[in-house]
Amino acid sequence: MKFSRITAVATVSSALVLAACSGDTTDPAGESSSAAVTDESAAASATPAATDDDAATSTVEMTTDADAGAVSLDTAEEVATEVLTQRVRADQGDGEDIEEAQKASLRGTALGAHRAADRLEGVDGEPAEVDLEENPVEPTVLAISRDDEETPVYLLVQTVPEEGAPWLHLLAGNGEPDDFRIRWEAQMLPGTEIPAFDARSAGSPVLRSGSGDLTMEPDEMLKSVGAYTEWPQPDEVPDYRTHGYAPAVRDAAEQQSEALAGQATLREKNWLVSDDVTTLMFEDGTGFVMGSLLRDTQFIVDSGSQLTPPDSFRVFQDSEVLTSEATLRTRAFIAMRVPTEDVDFKPEMLAATEQLVDAYGE
Repeated sequence: MKFSRITAVATVSSALVLAACSGDTTDPAGESSSAAVTDESAAASATPAATDDDAATSTVEMTTDADAGAVSLDTAEEVATEVLTQRVRADQGDGEDIEEAQKASLRGTALGAHRAADRLEGVDGEPAEVDLEENPVEPTVLAISRDDEETPVYLLVQTVPEEGAPWLHLLAGNGEPDDFRIRWEAQMLPGTEIPAFDARSAGSPVLRSGSGDLTMEPDEMLKSVGAYTEWPQPDEVPDYRTHGYAPAVRDAAEQQSEALAGQATLREKNWLVSDDVTTLMFEDGTGFVMGSLLRDTQFIVDSGSQLTPPDSFRVFQDSEVLTSEATLRTRAFIAMRVPTEDVDFKPEMLAATEQLVDAYGE
């Protein structure tokens, strides 16, 4: 199974260089960092804290634990299978079939990114065909949000494609099975693993406001990741582990800037989509922060010069030349593990996926 419409892990901007009016072209900078993880790490991240869920149903019903998942494991697995199956169908077919599958599987920023990717199909190529009868979706529910009498209710689900690293999908809904949709998804970075969550029968706590025991508020964490990948890079940057993601983004911007020296000036700015941030707590109390950033890659054209936009730009604005400025807008879906004072480590990026969603200029 493949989720091929949303560009996987890293540096969309590296493939969107605006060619100078001389007709010269620039090779994309930076390589995709979406290498496959080992079978061992994939297996480890697919089965966290699941031991008590394998017990008999009667045992779960008889537990005296106060904590409980917002939905049962059986319901979560059925929901995940249905939604992720529709997610595959959203990569197949044409027209109304795709729209129906999109609405049945995606919501919010994830839906917007998929619609943009669908528009770019003529440039990026069609997704691989998937026979769902021969290759059914087999998602693994990693976490179920704890029943705290608040909504949304969350399911964190993992899928493992035939090639490449596993994908993480955050499903959200009001608790009714037919209301769940994917609101965030990203591919795991190479060499990363997902730590254990609380048992799914007990549910994982959701940090719905503030910072709790985390060393930084989730919104501020993602904002700092945005600053970490901007160009030119600020003098002071945080000390994070990004498994090659941040350097690849910055290197791509630097190489594009050098390629267009004397014709245009490049600047990149990221900002947070604050209502898109979700934090689930791992078993050890550390946080799993998921959200998305918008990145504008802006080219200010020098006087007397003009830029020829690539086909991907012209999908959104069909201009043959640009003489003033050009902006490429990319959405980056990111997941970070955030420490606490008791569990101290460098904040670590565990998953990242980017998608061009707009382009404009004059």
